[in-house]
Amino acid sequence: MKLITDSKRLEKEFLRLQDSYEKYYWLTAWASASTLAFQKLIDNKHKIEKILVGIHFYQTHPDFIETFIKVENVKYIMQPEGTFHPKLFLFYNSEKDWEVLVGSANFTNAAFNSNTEISTLLSSKDNDSDKVLTDIFDAINQVWQESKRFNENELNNYRNTWENYRPKINSLSGNYGKKKEKKQRKTKPIYLVPVANMDWKEFMKKVYNDQYHSLDSRLKVLNIAKSLFEKADSFKELQDDERKFIAGIPNNLKVDSDVDWGYFGSMKGAGIYKNRIAENDINISNALDEIPFSGQITKIHYQRFLESYKKTFDGNYLGTATRLLAMKRPDVFVCLDSKNKSALCKDFEIVQSGLDYDRYWDEIIERIYDSQWWINPKPKDEREKNVSNSRAAFLDSIYYEE
Repeated sequence: MKLITDSKRLEKEFLRLQDSYEKYYWLTAWASASTLAFQKLIDNKHKIEKILVGIHFYQTHPDFIETFIKVENVKYIMQPEGTFHPKLFLFYNSEKDWEVLVGSANFTNAAFNSNTEISTLLSSKDNDSDKVLTDIFDAINQVWQESKRFNENELNNYRNTWENYRPKINSLSGNYGKKKEKKQRKTKPIYLVPVANMDWKEFMKKVYNDQYHSLDSRLKVLNIAKSLFEKADSFKELQDDERKFIAGIPNNLKVDSDVDWGYFGSMKGAGIYKNRIAENDINISNALDEIPFSGQITKIHYQRFLESYKKTFDGNYLGTATRLLAMKRPDVFVCLDSKNKSALCKDFEIVQSGLDYDRYWDEIIERIYDSQWWINPKPKDEREKNVSNSRAAFLDSIYYEE
């Protein structure tokens, strides 16, 4: 009997067991497709007698399912109630020659690399091994009757759901985005991230404390932008000064004297951008058309916006792109520019260097979606209701620095 408390030692033992035994009987709550043990399982799939995998919370990787979709001895538990949660890995040659790992570790990349796991390794040489083996087979056979295999259509549906839920699962662990920057701070659980836990009262307190700009003037800017978008079917149909106002560049649009088009991101220094706005570049209009005026905004909407936008702006024009997005949907987007980037990145606990289009969505918008002030706005009057309708854009008033 051995107690295994180190993930690397667990992986080493697992690989040894895969090589040493001719039959595999496994129960695991979740399974990954990016480990050395996974690759060895592919090579040794002829050894699989019964492998049962859970799919609760969409933690099992669809690539694992796809790899073994034609292997009859790999099945899945799809019970609607409760959670299939065992972690038992029996490696078997005969009744007198076997070993089993039982503990907290699933067949996942995290278990073999980063998780804190404890597993016990038992064998046919331990006391009461005959009884233990009988109980193991009873447990496996009982669950086997409740299991089923995936067909291609079910796998496609599962993969779609997995892809939709994966960012949310990651964010609950403090992981946003696909890549970890070398300088990135160690991830924190979401309840320790300041911006995510700011409630509506605290959010509004910071908005009211904007020392540089008037709240009412800011609201007027957003109301004007909203009315301009509503009057036309597309950005390209607006007049020159109307487009310039939305774009955050100098214009002669007749508005109240206290309205500053530069609020929420002045782009007056973006020369190429100003020229394209003045020329009424079709790609800018097409990009904004991809963002619906109401309803949920998903990453797909954002990616379609970028597909058109990049046809004109080949490079990292994050400031200008997010200015337009914040004017179209201020409830979701914040303009990220030189005046707010440093403070915002610090509070969002992300690395400012190398911030690009992908990281903007994964590390900023996803955090916004997870934030208490965004999920549960509680405006106490009409003024705060107007702020609530544009609450993501108002991060600029919180993080703006001269």
